[in-house]
Amino acid sequence: MACILKRRSLVVVGVIVVCFFLMVLRLISEMKLPLQRNSFDKPIARWMPFSYPQNGSIRTHFGYVNIRTHEPLQLDCDLCAIVSNSGQMSGQRVGNEIDQSSCVWRMNNAPTKSFEEDVGRRTTIRVVSHTSVPLLLKDPDYFFKETNSTLFVIWGPFRNMRTDGNGIIYNMLRKAADRYTDAKIYVTTEKRMSYCDGVFKKETGKDRPG
Repeated sequence: MACILKRRSLVVVGVIVVCFFLMVLRLISEMKLPLQRNSFDKPIARWMPFSYPQNGSIRTHFGYVNIRTHEPLQLDCDLCAIVSNSGQMSGQRVGNEIDQSSCVWRMNNAPTKSFEEDVGRRTTIRVVSHTSVPLLLKDPDYFFKETNSTLFVIWGPFRNMRTDGNGIIYNMLRKAADRYTDAKIYVTTEKRMSYCDGVFKKETGKDRPG
């Protein structure tokens, strides 16, 4: 019985990780960034740009809205560094290279403190699952005050993100936004979440677990 429960837990975790990457890939595809990967004989996979002219424009992403102002996310990146939460980053010493990217993406509450040499210092965007919001709120001063230049993009099912007072995660985020007025917290719209769920089902053949 314990083995079955452990196997189910691993499946759920795997599904959530796939959701994260689909969300990130969707945002990046909207930015139209031409990227290529280093050869596979490298110890880690790094993303490097083709020749890409900087147009200086800011793109508007209507599927993500500010939780306080309800304005859509505005963002444009020339070169993105998507930093893994994996322990394999330890000892890689690519922090300076990561920080040179125009946008640095991280997942959930992945730490940077004490790991700057390996993972860098800057965080432009954190893509956060609704299940990880309580982890952010365990150290709100760090996430929403000390790092107030970071954009937080929160995703989750409608039942947790509904805005009528019954969305438990949305309510948590509203309280955080009211307390930390400079925090840049964005949530996915119901339409965008439905789109991402559709992509997930098409790619995996399964419904995303609630």
